[in-house]
Amino acid sequence: MTEPQQELAAMTQPHTRFIPTERVRRWMQASTAWLALQEPERLFPALVGSFVEVGPALRAAILWLATPSGLQPVAQAGLTMPPLLEAQWRQIKLRIGEGVAGLAWQRDTIVQQHGEHSYRELQGLVSAQAQTIFQELSDLVPRSLTITATPLRAGNQFVGVLELIGVDTEPLELEPDNLEMITSIVAAAIRNAQLYDEIRRSNQRLKAFDAVVTSISTAADLTDLVQSVLTVVLELTPAHRGALLIFDPAQERLQIDAWHGIDVAALACFDQAPVDASPCAEVVRYGQPAIRPLLSERGETALIAAGMTAAAYLPLLAGGTVTGVLALFGGLDLTSQIDKDLLMPICNQVGFAIANVRLYEDSQRERRKLNTVVESIAEGVLLCDRYGRLTLANQAAHELLEQDNLSFEMPLAAIPDLYDLRDLDGNPLTPDDLPFTRALRGNTFYDYRLMRRRADGSERFFSFTGAPAVNEQGDVEGAVITFRDITTNQKVQRAKDEFLAVAAHELRSPLAAVRSYADHLLRREQQRDGDPRDIHGLTILIQQVAHMLRLVDNLLDVSRLDAGQFDLQYQPTNLVMLAQQVIDQQRPSAGNRELLLETETTELLIVCDAVRIRQVLTNLLNNAIKYSPPDSVISVRLRSALLPANSAPAVLISVSDQGPGIPMSEQERVFQRYYRSPGRRGEGLGLGLYLSREIMQLHGGQIWIESREGQGSTFMVLLPVERPREMGVGNEGW
Repeated sequence: MTEPQQELAAMTQPHTRFIPTERVRRWMQASTAWLALQEPERLFPALVGSFVEVGPALRAAILWLATPSGLQPVAQAGLTMPPLLEAQWRQIKLRIGEGVAGLAWQRDTIVQQHGEHSYRELQGLVSAQAQTIFQELSDLVPRSLTITATPLRAGNQFVGVLELIGVDTEPLELEPDNLEMITSIVAAAIRNAQLYDEIRRSNQRLKAFDAVVTSISTAADLTDLVQSVLTVVLELTPAHRGALLIFDPAQERLQIDAWHGIDVAALACFDQAPVDASPCAEVVRYGQPAIRPLLSERGETALIAAGMTAAAYLPLLAGGTVTGVLALFGGLDLTSQIDKDLLMPICNQVGFAIANVRLYEDSQRERRKLNTVVESIAEGVLLCDRYGRLTLANQAAHELLEQDNLSFEMPLAAIPDLYDLRDLDGNPLTPDDLPFTRALRGNTFYDYRLMRRRADGSERFFSFTGAPAVNEQGDVEGAVITFRDITTNQKVQRAKDEFLAVAAHELRSPLAAVRSYADHLLRREQQRDGDPRDIHGLTILIQQVAHMLRLVDNLLDVSRLDAGQFDLQYQPTNLVMLAQQVIDQQRPSAGNRELLLETETTELLIVCDAVRIRQVLTNLLNNAIKYSPPDSVISVRLRSALLPANSAPAVLISVSDQGPGIPMSEQERVFQRYYRSPGRRGEGLGLGLYLSREIMQLHGGQIWIESREGQGSTFMVLLPVERPREMGVGNEGW
């Protein structure tokens, strides 16, 4: 026996007597009844009631349970408290060492106090609020009393303290050993009830989750979702009145989307009110629940007038973001009856459901907008994913491809019109040259003209534009293709080309004769020192006829390309000398513009068609002169390089001007046949750059532009030093 127990035994020795057999039987019956009660709400009152009933010397019994914040009273017998006092008494929290119960907790043994003092004084040092409550309780107990506090332990776990109040003149009639045995049974019964309650609450949570998930999964829209969830939650809580408020972050307002058991007029303080003016502003701002009495100064007067005194505001969270608030209303007991541990996981589930419904509705709205825009486009539009499966096709695409059903995730290989494509000469395309293949490789292209032969032998021409769909990391996630039927335009183009070819053939001979005779007249006038005005006029005539001949020659070159008769005459050529000759020929038309040649050496031998390379340099230099401002510098640079395809030796030629520059959107199109950039001055048919690119490709070389608006342009030409072994390889590296 411990020393305090010996002291307690010595103190009660004069009154010691055996417990009658009938009382032992009653204690055993009570113990059996305790262990049979599993629900805490039934067990706790039964425990304290049994002690008062079986022990005649006891006037009252109080059960204190251990909580994370201290000892809290959960049941009492023998004290007739007014309702308000009992509500305040149940809120007491004793820390270790406070009051008789706190002292028993601290010493971990039976503690007894007695004397003719008030109940407040016997309780020792406690908080001011508890002192006030104990003072009121002192009027309900005998003036001369004994308080016996016994710690309750189930194994090594401290579960609480049993406080017994008796009259000081009557013995407790319980030996310390017997008291410890009985309180051990009490502790075991309490722990058993707590475990049962934990299991029961876990089952309640699972059922609640199941009910909420069922409501979420069966909801048709956001309104149906919140109404179903509110109905389910109200069935799980002591509150039978409530509302579900949706937060609109764009307008910083709450909106009532569902309510139950309450007039919506009483909720006017929430609906469409700014968040900062709402009674639950802190819940939206900080994402933490608020359970408190209703306050008129918080704008809750209408709720109070409707008979409610307390509210529980719980945030609906989606990954830390507040999507709404669950508002529950009831009496003052609501603040102690609301189970936050049960409701907060449910609120999180509802918060994610609301966020998902919003996201889905937003995506559906955007999809409808996109579908409206895509369907209004006259061109065919096709989208595919990275695996070559169709994700979108508008009505124009159905009609152009003569397909009745282009279904979602349909493989592109199942659309014959996208694979049975040929170039404009009728040659079948390789898989790498197909529009979708190019786009999925990351290429962006415009006006990619192809044709398809129908079963009846007719031809249909299309113009394709495509680009890859790239995610934030730069990975290709799919591709988009737009295309249009240019059959009529292509036929007109062919007719125009044929007409221009015939016209060029018919015009060249008379123009050549005019130029020859004009040259003869000019030489004769110069020899006899003729009138300067006649000489000037003849010079202008010769220049204009030469310009017309260049235009005619360009038209003839185009017709030769179309007919496959554009042959190259290869021969060793000093490119430095050739470039210098072209510059010298262009100086008269350059005016006060300075033409410079920059080269690494005075002799740079290559094998090429010198006439055609001269034609390319002349076109580039002529364009630079046309678009350069007066007193500017035009430079031609020659330097050694390597072909990117096979690292073969090459020469890089650049022609730079200080003109207005070429927009990025125009840089690829300037090489198209007959194309002239809008708003750019200068004469011509739009064939010079087209022919230059064709000539470079036939040589196995490349030509491209480096330009920015307002910063001039540089045309780059990469020309192999040796003659390519295979004709038609000029497309390599593009």
